[in-house]
Amino acid sequence: MPRKDLTEIKEKPNYISADGTLNFSKIFTFQTKQTELLRNVSRNGKVYLQPAASQCLSVGGIRGGKTLGWLMFAAMRYCLSFKGCDILVLRRTFKELEAGAITDSRTFLPKELFTYDATRHVLTFTNGSRIIFGHCANNLERDLAQYLGRAYSFILIDECGQFSPDAWMMLLSRNTVNAGCEPDEYGNLPIPCMVGCTNPLGPHYDYYKTLFVEHEPWMKPEGAKKATDGSWWVQEAGDWRLIYDPKSYACQRSTVMDNAELLKRDPGIIARLNSMPKAKRDKMLLGLDGLTEGQFFDCWDPWYHVINLREDPDAIIWQEHQDVWIGSDWGMQHANASYFFTKALVKVSIGADYRLKTVCFAEVVTTGGKTMRELASLLANKLHLPNGKPIKIKHIYFSHEKFNRVMEGFGHTPADEYSKVLRDFGMPPVTPATRDRIASASYMYNMIKGGDLVVLDVCKDLIFAMPSLMRDPKNLDDVLKVDSKSDDVYDAVRYGLFGEAPNRKKSDSLTIRDQVTELAKTDPFAAHFYKLKKEAELKNKTVCFKPREQPVWQSKLDNQ
Repeated sequence: MPRKDLTEIKEKPNYISADGTLNFSKIFTFQTKQTELLRNVSRNGKVYLQPAASQCLSVGGIRGGKTLGWLMFAAMRYCLSFKGCDILVLRRTFKELEAGAITDSRTFLPKELFTYDATRHVLTFTNGSRIIFGHCANNLERDLAQYLGRAYSFILIDECGQFSPDAWMMLLSRNTVNAGCEPDEYGNLPIPCMVGCTNPLGPHYDYYKTLFVEHEPWMKPEGAKKATDGSWWVQEAGDWRLIYDPKSYACQRSTVMDNAELLKRDPGIIARLNSMPKAKRDKMLLGLDGLTEGQFFDCWDPWYHVINLREDPDAIIWQEHQDVWIGSDWGMQHANASYFFTKALVKVSIGADYRLKTVCFAEVVTTGGKTMRELASLLANKLHLPNGKPIKIKHIYFSHEKFNRVMEGFGHTPADEYSKVLRDFGMPPVTPATRDRIASASYMYNMIKGGDLVVLDVCKDLIFAMPSLMRDPKNLDDVLKVDSKSDDVYDAVRYGLFGEAPNRKKSDSLTIRDQVTELAKTDPFAAHFYKLKKEAELKNKTVCFKPREQPVWQSKLDNQ
C-alpha cells in the first residue's frame, strides 16, 4: 500500500472557533472593573455587549486599566464585529498616544488581524475596519479639525480632562456610524458611543465632573429646572426644552487596586502611591474628586486660554465699539503691573464658530521704581488694539490701598497724583479696585473655568504667573500672598476682571427682606402677607417638576 504524502498542517489560532468565527475571550480577558459599564442588549434576535449609555466616563486613580479596557472593547465589539467600521482614539500629544493606545493595540490584538500604517497612524483590520489614532500635532485643539470630516461609530478620548468642553461637544457631533460600515448578518449596525478616560485632574475636569458625577448640565442657564427623573429643562418661547438627560451619561470609578494583572507585575505600586502627600494620594491612588492642595487656577490651560495671533490671525474679531479697561497694581518696591482688557469675538477652540469673550491683549510690567510719568508713558504707548486701531480707556482699576495713604509733602494720595499724570496722557483717573480677595479670586477662577477669558501670548508675565499661583493653606478659597512679581501680576489681573464684572443682584432672600422692611413702615399687615407670598415663590423655584407628556404641536395649538 503506497505511503500517504505528508502535508504540513497549519494549526488555527486559538481565537478562531471551529466554525471560523472569532472567540473574543481568547483575544483578551477583561477584568471585572473593565466590564462594569457594559450591558447585554438584544437586537433582532442577537445579544450584543453594549455600553450602558451613549456617553461614558471612566475616572479614577492611575493604572486602573480604564483606557485599555475600552480600547479592546471597541476593537472587538465594533471593528471586528462590523465590516468597515471606523473608530477614533485621541490623546493630547503623539508621544503619549504612542506610548499608550498605539502600543497597547499592537501588543494585545493578534498580529494576523491587522496592519498598521505608522505614517498615517491608522490600524486597519482584515475586514476593512479601522482605528484612527489622533492627537494635537501643534498642541492646539484646533488640530482636531482634521478628524471632523469623518464619522466614527466609537470615539475614545484618553485623559479627557485635558480636552475642553468645546472639543468634547464637537467630537460628539461626529459620533455616528460611518458610511462605509456594513450591517452584520442580523442586519444591525453598531450603536454610536463616546467614552472619556481620565484621572480626576486636568484643566477641564470640572466639565466632565458636572455632567457625569454631579448629573447636571454644564453652565446651566438661568431658570433651568430639574425634573423628578433627574433631567433638566429650560423654557424657551413657551415650550420646555430638554438640556440634560441623565440616561445619556454613565460613569464608573477604578483604581490600581482593580487592576489585578498590573499588581502581579508591580506589587509595590500601591506603597509608592500611598507614600505621596494626601492630596496627590487621593487623586492618584484613590481617584477622588475635590480640591487640590497646590495650584489655585487648576483650570488654567495655556493650550486653550492663550492665543497666538501670528499663528492664527483670524482667531479674534476685534469690535471697536467695546469698552477697553485696565487693571493695575502699583508699588515702589514691588513690580508695577498693568493689563489691558476688552470684549471681542473669539474663535472657539475647535470649529469655525466665534464667541464673545474677555480678552487680555497687552501688559506693562516693570520693576526698579519707575516714576508715575514713566509708567503713564508706557501705558500711553499701548493705546491701540493688536490690529493697530487706537483705543480709549474707560476705567483704570487701581490698587485700593493707594487711595488711603497721603504722600508726605503733597497733601494728596498716590492715586490722586497718578490720576493727574494720566490725564496729561489722555487717560481717565484711576478707580479704586476691589478689596474683596475671595470674591475676585472666585470670579477670575470661574471666568477661566468657563472659557470666558483668553490671553494673548504677548502677555508673557501673566502666562508665566498663572501656574505658580498657589492656594492659601489657611484659606483654600484665596490665593497665597507671596512677595513676588507673579503676585503683583495676579493682583492687577483680578482688579481688572472684577472691576468690570456685571452688577450682581442681591440674593432673593436679601431682596425680600429689604422690601418687607420698607413695606412694614407703613403697613405691617401687608408686609406679613407679602413676605409669605415671596417666600412661597422662592421655594417653588427649586421644586422638581415633570413636564407635560404631549407633542410640541399640541402646546402650540392650545396657545392659539
